[in-house]
Amino acid sequence: MTRPESSLPEQASPATECPATEHPATNGPGKRARYYLPRQRSRLRRWITAQSQKTGRRLGRLLFDSEGRPRVFLRSLLFDAYQRPRPGLEGVIFKEPGRPRRPFANWLTGSDATLPPLVADLPFPSPSAGRRSVFVVIENSAAPAAPLLRLLARDHAVVVLVLDGERGDDAALVADGVAVVPVEVARARAPRAVLLDALAFRAHADRPLFAVTVGLATIDAADALEQRNIPVVAVIGEGDADPARRETLGPALELALERASALVFPTPAAREAALAANPRFAARRRLVAVEAPLAAGAAGVRAIGREIGEELDGELALVLATEPERLEILDIPRENDPPGDFTVAQKLERLIADWRRKALLKRHPNRPPLRRPYSGFHPLIYAEHHPVACFDQRRYPLSHWIERGRPPGPWAMPVFGPLPGPRASRLTSALHGHFFYPDLLPELLDRLMVNASRPDLFLTTDTPAKADELRAVTAGYASAVQIDVVPNLGRDIGPFLTGLHEALTGGRYEVFFHVHGKKTKGRRRAIGDPWRQFLWENLIGGAHPMLDTVLARLEASPEVGLIHPEDSHLVNWARNVRIVQELREDLKLTEPLGGYVDFPVGNMFAIRPAAMRSYLALGLAWEDYPAEPIPDDGTLMHGLERLLPMAVRQAGFSTVAVRVPGTDWD
Repeated sequence: MTRPESSLPEQASPATECPATEHPATNGPGKRARYYLPRQRSRLRRWITAQSQKTGRRLGRLLFDSEGRPRVFLRSLLFDAYQRPRPGLEGVIFKEPGRPRRPFANWLTGSDATLPPLVADLPFPSPSAGRRSVFVVIENSAAPAAPLLRLLARDHAVVVLVLDGERGDDAALVADGVAVVPVEVARARAPRAVLLDALAFRAHADRPLFAVTVGLATIDAADALEQRNIPVVAVIGEGDADPARRETLGPALELALERASALVFPTPAAREAALAANPRFAARRRLVAVEAPLAAGAAGVRAIGREIGEELDGELALVLATEPERLEILDIPRENDPPGDFTVAQKLERLIADWRRKALLKRHPNRPPLRRPYSGFHPLIYAEHHPVACFDQRRYPLSHWIERGRPPGPWAMPVFGPLPGPRASRLTSALHGHFFYPDLLPELLDRLMVNASRPDLFLTTDTPAKADELRAVTAGYASAVQIDVVPNLGRDIGPFLTGLHEALTGGRYEVFFHVHGKKTKGRRRAIGDPWRQFLWENLIGGAHPMLDTVLARLEASPEVGLIHPEDSHLVNWARNVRIVQELREDLKLTEPLGGYVDFPVGNMFAIRPAAMRSYLALGLAWEDYPAEPIPDDGTLMHGLERLLPMAVRQAGFSTVAVRVPGTDWD
């Protein structure tokens, strides 16, 4: 069934004033008596979890060696000689198609190494210089497809894989420049599925423009080729369309409709019969009827093959040609990058191939988690709004968006970079920093000194002793400093919304920056420090005067209400659905929710107080925040963090991101 495309309504004109808090009985926002708080795990549950993890580690050492490979007895139990799961055990090894469970993931990345020896003795021709190859798969003999093969050979290096064919039948085709590769499937030592995967793996090395499979008997080969990102035209034979054989050929036809990039039927009646038997594919593109597709209609098969092949190439070329500087985010080395040096173009090609394979296998698009490939664009939000193109037709969201003229929507956000040098702003500004760890304040002040602007400082912490440390560090600061001791409630959000409520609503400041001394201890320290440094580098400064940059944008663009660093991580609502529902009601937010959300990840930003009027109108008090320790997710603070851009848009302002090229965190 076709899924509708959708878009969001236009934004209202920006508001200019921040009204006073409204009572819940009026039309304005009003908080509820108590907000949802996820239940903390009991001490007993934490003990049980710890014991089960210890047991799991011990069991892991018995089942896997030091390099993470299953030991011999486990391999023989679960896998065949080609690292494929034994029949019926796929669910033990894979979470979903193509996605191994964690214990097997690293080992299975090497499973392709078992494939080349299976086809090493086959007479594959050397790649042709200047001519893209086309692979054709047919059973028994290539002779029935001779007119199509000769037509393709005019412009392409044609390689025909003849499955279980008779030797010597295709000499005339070889004389016409067609490479014929006989493949003895029935007598091969490997199972048919493994051998076809080996052929597809070998074919992919030639980077063919497209492939053609002839007859439903070869549709498993089409599946293997498509999984290697080779687009396939599956030609349905006249015998395949016989209604009397529908029961035996039905599964193969369904697989063809599911996996092949294009299907060619011998008659319109055959196409209609196939769709009548499989109505869920009624909206599919490229289901065409061509009379005598292997002979008189061969030109039609060639045309559709070129179309699907060039579409794949075109996706890559289109993105590379459109503001390529936005792709610099792909040029940043990642901890989990595959070995070797890859250009931006190669990384992008891998992303496109991976998206197409996930869509082909109906896998979750964000497992494993994706990164933003192009500054200012969120591929998963775009895909949610364009499911037919991005999921059914397997189009890469970024290239489809560019192809359609980069339409505005929740998937796109303006992004700007640093000023060439410091520039003092005429806007009155303040910076709130909450420092549970006061030893981080000197780093923030060093970053502030890179800028010409000197915002007033509102610093909060949870003890008088820490407040004294903050006073000592800020003794020489050039603008006003206010330091307050606040309850250890609400993490950094409570001190901002509740502790600074009067300053935020007083009208003295046109812009507030909000930051906090983010730090994590123990084994998670590797997350907290790089995350904080990334956020401060982009919002406050370091190599560039970013606080001046942000103020300059707000000064030039009165419609912008919120600016935050652009994070490359693509985040959903996680365990915050319940608290988000409560807050949406209280804040009277009407913008529809999707599965993913673009927001200030890490909760550091610059904002006009007028743009957060609904948050301020809630009048949150200290007793509204949960007591420490709090769960890792799903609390009032996590909901407020995610909904802030939506509240800003509801107030009539827009959201913009800022990005220092070359920066990111893992």
